[in-house]
Amino acid sequence: MKNPKLTAWIRPVGALAFVILLAFGWRYPYLAYCMFLNVVVGLYGAIRHGGRHGCGNFCPRGSFYSFLPDTGRKLPAGLLARRMSIVVMIVLLAGLVFWLRPNSIRSWGMVFYIMIVVTTVVGLVGWLVFNRYFWCSVCPMGKIYKVIRPGRSGIRVADSCVKCGLCAKACPFGFFPPGKARDGVFRDPDCMLCRRCAERCPKKALSVERATPPAGTKS
Repeated sequence: MKNPKLTAWIRPVGALAFVILLAFGWRYPYLAYCMFLNVVVGLYGAIRHGGRHGCGNFCPRGSFYSFLPDTGRKLPAGLLARRMSIVVMIVLLAGLVFWLRPNSIRSWGMVFYIMIVVTTVVGLVGWLVFNRYFWCSVCPMGKIYKVIRPGRSGIRVADSCVKCGLCAKACPFGFFPPGKARDGVFRDPDCMLCRRCAERCPKKALSVERATPPAGTKS
C-alpha cells in the first residue's frame, strides 16, 4: 500500500469490525462469512504486492491484536517456520463440522464463528505468554500467502539509515531490515509490509516498494 494515511485508518476500522464480529457473531452467524472477504483481500495483496502484504495492511484480526498492550517479549523464531498451524486449522474445522453437523447457511456461519472465537482465544493466550503478534506468526492463511510471489515487494533501506534498531523493535516479528538488506532492499517471505518499521524510523530511511529480486537471488 503506497498511502500510509490509508493504512492508518484501516487498522482501527478493521479492529472495530473484528470486535463487532466477536460480540454479535453468536446472534448473527452470517457475520462470520466476512472471513472469506478477508481471505480474498489477503490473496489480492499476495498477488498484487507479494507475500503477506494483506496481513500487514488489511487483516481485521491483525489490526485487533496490534492495539493490545505490548508485553515487550519476543516471539520464538521457530513459530514463523512451523507448518503445523495449517494442519491444526484443518483438524479444528473438521471437528466443528462433525460436532455441529451444519445443514444451513446459518449453521455454517456458526461453524466459522466458533472457529474465529477459538483461534482468537489462542491468539490472546499467545499474547499473554509471548506478545500481541503471536497469532500473526502462526496464522495458517499467512503461511499460505507468504509463498505467493515472495520477494515482489520489500523494504527499501536508504543510505541515511544509522542502524539504530528502532525498526526491529517496531516490527511484529523483530526483523531488522538494514541487517539483511541486499542491494538496498530487505525481503523476507514472512514480512507483512505493514510499514511499522518505516513509521518508527527517525531518519525516514525505510520505505515499502515493489521490487524485483536480483538475478540469482532466492526470495
